[in-house]
Amino acid sequence: MNDSWIALANLSGLKALVLEEKHALPFMQRRAGRENALCFWAVLAPHHAGFIQQKLREGDHVAALAWLDRLASDLGRISPPEVCHPDWICEYVTIPDERDTESSS
Repeated sequence: MNDSWIALANLSGLKALVLEEKHALPFMQRRAGRENALCFWAVLAPHHAGFIQQKLREGDHVAALAWLDRLASDLGRISPPEVCHPDWICEYVTIPDERDTESSS
C-alpha cells in the first residue's frame, strides 16, 4: 500500500521527506517559507520512500529529488504557484500539471 508523503525541495535538491500526518503539513509549510523552498506531496511505496530517505541520509539531495520524481506514483503541489514556483524545479521534478498532460499523450 502506498503512503502520502510531504516533500521539501530547493536549489540544493530534496531537503526533507516526511510521512503526511496531522501536524506534518503546517510544520513543513512554515519551514518551506523560512527556507525559500517548495513544498509538495508525493505518493510512494514504503520501500521507495525508504530508498529516497537513505539518499538524504547519504547527503545526495539532488539524486534524492530525482528518485522522488521517478518513483512517485503521483505528485501534487502544496505551495501555491504564486508563492513559490521556481524555474529550477523543472530541472529536477516533472511539474504535476505537465505530468497529467504527458501521460495522456
